[in-house]
Amino acid sequence: MTYRLHIDPSLHATYKSLPDQARRDLAVCLLDALVDPFAHSTCYGIDDGVMRTIAHGHTAGVILIGDDTVTVVQITHIG
Repeated sequence: MTYRLHIDPSLHATYKSLPDQARRDLAVCLLDALVDPFAHSTCYGIDDGVMRTIAHGHTAGVILIGDDTVTVVQITHIG
């Protein structure tokens, strides 16, 4: 199953403001997560099966996994 991506417009603005490499890193993580979010993410704190972390390079994100959706709730770039 392929999940649908949801991202708030203000968080999308944060994504657009990232450097090119950081946007690519996060995009790859999100594409992988849409195919299998549990295989391509790690626990965010306590493993509740809903909040997960994706990361590559200097960019990370926190996602919320629903029945058929992946929602981006946080983006972090250290650069």
